[in-house]
Amino acid sequence: MLLVTSILSGCDYLDSIKGIGFKKATKLVHDHPVDSFDECMKILRADKKITIPPEYEQLYLQAFLTFKF
Repeated sequence: MLLVTSILSGCDYLDSIKGIGFKKATKLVHDHPVDSFDECMKILRADKKITIPPEYEQLYLQAFLTFKF
């Protein structure tokens, strides 16, 4: 959960989505325990206030794999 929160709130490899900081990312992960990237993106897409950049999904996966391995 810490890894997902850190990436969502912005890291060296990926800027955060506008409107999501550490506090909101923590709340998102805490309220909706996400087991996969697809679940995380589904939750973010449901929030109409958040606009996800087109390249974000690919960059998120790259950042996730960088930190994971």
